[in-house]
Amino acid sequence: MIKRLLFLCTAACLPGLLLAATFSRDVTVPFGSVKVVACSPASEPGVISSLEHRFYHSASGGEFGSVGIVPSAGPLHVTEGTFREDPGTFRVRTDDPVSEIQIASTSRGAVHRYAFFDGSGTPSGEGKILLDLTGGMDYPGEGILWSEIRVEDERTVTGCVINKGDRETGHTFFAIRFSRPVRTYYAPARPDIPANYPLMRGTGLAVVFVFDLVKGDRQYVDDGVLEIQIAFSSVDASGALNNMKAEHDGKSFETLLWEAGQQWQQEMAVVTIDDPRGNALLEKRRDLFYRALYQTMLQPAVLHDIDGRFRGNDNSIHTSFHHVNYASFHPSEAAGYSLMTFIKPERSRQFVASLLAYYDKSALSLLPGGNNQLHSVSLLSDAHVKGILPASLTPRLLDAVKHAVSGPYRPEVLQLREAGFIPAATLDLSIGLTLDLSYENWCLIRMAGSAGDFDTVNGIRPFVTSYQWLLDPRTGYARQRNRDLSWFDGPDSLARRDELLYVPHNMADVVERTGGRRAFEKRLDSTGRFNELPYLYLWTGSVWKGQQLIKEMMDTYEESNEAPSWFVFSAMGLYPLCPGTDQYVLGAPYFKKMTIQLENGKLLTIEAPRLTDGNRYVKEVRWNGKVLDTAFITSEQLMQGGVLEFSMTSNPVRGRTFRNEKLPYSYLKK
Repeated sequence: MIKRLLFLCTAACLPGLLLAATFSRDVTVPFGSVKVVACSPASEPGVISSLEHRFYHSASGGEFGSVGIVPSAGPLHVTEGTFREDPGTFRVRTDDPVSEIQIASTSRGAVHRYAFFDGSGTPSGEGKILLDLTGGMDYPGEGILWSEIRVEDERTVTGCVINKGDRETGHTFFAIRFSRPVRTYYAPARPDIPANYPLMRGTGLAVVFVFDLVKGDRQYVDDGVLEIQIAFSSVDASGALNNMKAEHDGKSFETLLWEAGQQWQQEMAVVTIDDPRGNALLEKRRDLFYRALYQTMLQPAVLHDIDGRFRGNDNSIHTSFHHVNYASFHPSEAAGYSLMTFIKPERSRQFVASLLAYYDKSALSLLPGGNNQLHSVSLLSDAHVKGILPASLTPRLLDAVKHAVSGPYRPEVLQLREAGFIPAATLDLSIGLTLDLSYENWCLIRMAGSAGDFDTVNGIRPFVTSYQWLLDPRTGYARQRNRDLSWFDGPDSLARRDELLYVPHNMADVVERTGGRRAFEKRLDSTGRFNELPYLYLWTGSVWKGQQLIKEMMDTYEESNEAPSWFVFSAMGLYPLCPGTDQYVLGAPYFKKMTIQLENGKLLTIEAPRLTDGNRYVKEVRWNGKVLDTAFITSEQLMQGGVLEFSMTSNPVRGRTFRNEKLPYSYLKK
């Protein structure tokens, strides 16, 4: 009871911490379908050229098009020092023209407030905004098949952007509601469209809307202010209107600002850092942790409308009755889904349901990701083995993974079946592709084995170790092979020789094939850094080197590294080195005390009382008071709640090593 009270008290302080942080200019809510991006030309960082609404993930302008809004219908010169970026909200002032801009996000849209002034600070009598459907700053005119703007009445505009993306045709419908009636509107680059014509169609469409911002001679508190509500749908304009009504109606701008912050607070309160405040360095690290946690909750993005309808990958309209349907399953790091399975299992269940819904509608029986099925397969396998899914779902999971891994519509799968590996002359990056397919086949063999499907197990067993073909037995280095099994030496062969130092499902085999523990340690000492590198030292006689490296990599971590899940896990002293097992390997924590609110209501506390910058090495690890003699802890243990305590020291603990069953899982242990 006392622990729970302490957790709730700490969580109550979280909004202040989040509001004190500086986040990216992408305005969104957790797993929201829309992100508002303040775009600046590369040559003019102090200028906002457009406030672009992008869909399903922030880099999706080329996939789904974008809807841009430009206050004052022209570039905005930012007043220095006025940016205020909080989770879900954004505020800035401009001095050319003079205005104040505020934005708050919702799950399926956003709300804008613009205050326009003249040079003397008096509210402007007239305001303009440009509604831009030309593709945005990054993708001007690229892929746009059709766009449309329909003026429904003096305050409401609907429309669409149909965009030819790399994977599918993106359909984006929008609805906009102004707080003031439109006085006049026109398409400046389209002389063929008369002014005030209520239906505008074609490509390259951008329309200026003009408003009166004062009400005669009397002065009102909202003079000079224009508010804009906007919502989106993949289905139709009616869906966008319904989404706007559900999320915006009856709520003031201030209420929506507050709700956006509350959504972030509730999502991120699952993890609290209990280190004492007041130390500038610790505050900086705490801030960086929550920025990383924030980034892990940007994808996937909710797809369906408020009534459950969504446009499937078959371009038909479906209804989701029993789960939240998500899109944009394209994480930049392997640990992304594993983190949600750990701290937010219900989200992970919804992700799994969305993957299966996608698979059911795929004509090629593929999961999201096109030819790259790795992350989808990893998510399904990890969620399955962690026990967060009902056993009755296993046959469907197995069917989806089997088709994703061994189906005939991925060219690299056919190459693997024919040659046993990806030949160098067939596809670029053959080492990485062979490794990915080896891991995918391992995921399939684990799931098939648990379901008793031994025909599948026996059929794909040889491909679980396909990467072995590309390990030179003389040197232990990775090398590309030709189809006739001769070695291929390209200009980048030396740069690729360490690509098989990390094979998530079979590290014991890799260590042996590179010459044993000492030789493997020397290889790790001399290779370039990558996220998993510190944890590979568990297979050497110098586990302390990995702990030292974790600290160095954490201290130099930046948001641009695009590895937020790695940072969050590493801060906990845990890492899912092989998603698809129930193990988390042990590292070294970044904070003295962290508390995680588990889904079952229990608390997991991670402590390192003697942790300092000098005390960076792990002497021993205790789980609920008992010494852990393994290099890992299981998901089942952690889900029971309790205290994971790291005893830290200033000197490397050279005798603390692991062998045989004390090491993390490997498919082939020799």
